[in-house]
Amino acid sequence: MVDNISRRTFVRNGSAGILAVGSAGLAGCTSSLPIVGGGESGVATDNWLADLSFEQLFQEADLTDEYPNATLEDHDRTGQSFDAVVPQAVFDNEEQLVVYWPLEQGSELRSKVGVPETDLDWQLTQRVDWEYEYSYTSETTYSSQTIDETGLASVDVGTLSGSFEPDSVETNLENWADDRYSDATDLSSEGEHEGFDLYKIDEQAFAVSDEYVIEASADSYLDPVAVVEAVIDVQSSGDGTWTETDDGEALLAQFDTGHFAEGEIHTSRTVDARLEEQYGDLGSISDARREDLEARIEDSLDDWETGLTGTATAYEFDGETTDLQEAFLYENEDDADPDALREHVDSNRNVGDRWGTISDYSVSDEGRTLVLTESVRTRSLLQ
Repeated sequence: MVDNISRRTFVRNGSAGILAVGSAGLAGCTSSLPIVGGGESGVATDNWLADLSFEQLFQEADLTDEYPNATLEDHDRTGQSFDAVVPQAVFDNEEQLVVYWPLEQGSELRSKVGVPETDLDWQLTQRVDWEYEYSYTSETTYSSQTIDETGLASVDVGTLSGSFEPDSVETNLENWADDRYSDATDLSSEGEHEGFDLYKIDEQAFAVSDEYVIEASADSYLDPVAVVEAVIDVQSSGDGTWTETDDGEALLAQFDTGHFAEGEIHTSRTVDARLEEQYGDLGSISDARREDLEARIEDSLDDWETGLTGTATAYEFDGETTDLQEAFLYENEDDADPDALREHVDSNRNVGDRWGTISDYSVSDEGRTLVLTESVRTRSLLQ
C-alpha cells in the first residue's frame, strides 16, 4: 500500500532530521495518545526506545574467529533516530492526508510478517550509529603484537504492536526467506527469550510474541539476536531507555500527545564539530587556513541552530488541521535562544510549505530545549 508513496520533506532550512518520540495507543484509540509516560488512554512506547549498550553488543559480537582477543578501547554514538505512528489515526484522517506517508516506515517488516497496517495498535522504528576503536593481539610463531583498528557500526530495530498469531508469523517469515534468498540460507530458530520466539537469517533477527513483533538488523560483526534480546530486556525491565540519558530526557520530557512522531539526536552543530566532520585530522591544516574555514562555517550556521544537538516533532491529526509540537535540543542552555528561533520561523513562513499555513504559534524556553507549538492545515503536510 505504501510502496513508492511520496511524502513531505518536513525538515528544511538547516533543521534536517527531526527526532521521533514514541506515539502510543490501543487499537482504535486516536485521541490524547501519550507519548512519554503511561496513561489510561493507551500504553506508551517510550519504554521501547532503547539506549542500546555498545559495550554489551560488542562483547557478544562475532569477533572470536578472526580476532579472538579483541578488546573494545573506545566508542562514540554518532547518531540516534526513531519514528512512531498509530496507523488508525492515519486512516481516520485519510481524506485530509490523502496518502499514507506516515506508514512508510515499517512497511517492509509488515510485509515480511504478513501483517497489514489495520491490524496494528502502533509501530516504531529506531536506528543507532556508532564509531568505535578496538585492539587485538596478533600471534605468530616468532612474535606477538597489538593491532589497533577502528570501525563503524549501525543497528536498525522495528517494532509492531498488535494481536498476532506467532505460528502464522513464523510461516510468513519462512515464506519471505524462501523468496528473498535463492541460496541455502534458511530462517533458523534461535530459541526463546522472555516469552518471545527468536529467529535469525543472515544479518537479521526477529522476536515474535502474541503482542509484539520485533526485527533487528545489524552490521560490523554485531549479532542481531543480541540486539533483539537487548531491546526486549529494556522493555521488560524499564532500564536502559532513552529517557534515562541526559539528552533523551531533556528532549522527550517536553511532549504530551501525538499520532505520528519522528526525529533524531545528533552531533552538536558547532564550528568545531563541523570542522572535524568535514576535514577530520586538522594537524596538517595551517592556522590561517583553519581560521578561514572556521569563519565560513560560522557564517553558515544560523543563530537558532548553533549548538543544536537534537530535534523532535509530534503530529496530532484532527481533520483539516494538525497540531505540531517541535522540540529543539541544544548542547548548552546558553545556545537555546527563543528569539532567534522565532525570527527563523517568521522569516521562513513564505519559504516552502513547512510553516506556510501556521495559524498561530508559540515558543517556550525549557532549559536546553526550545518547544515550538503550532497548528497547520493537514493538507499542507503533503508534498
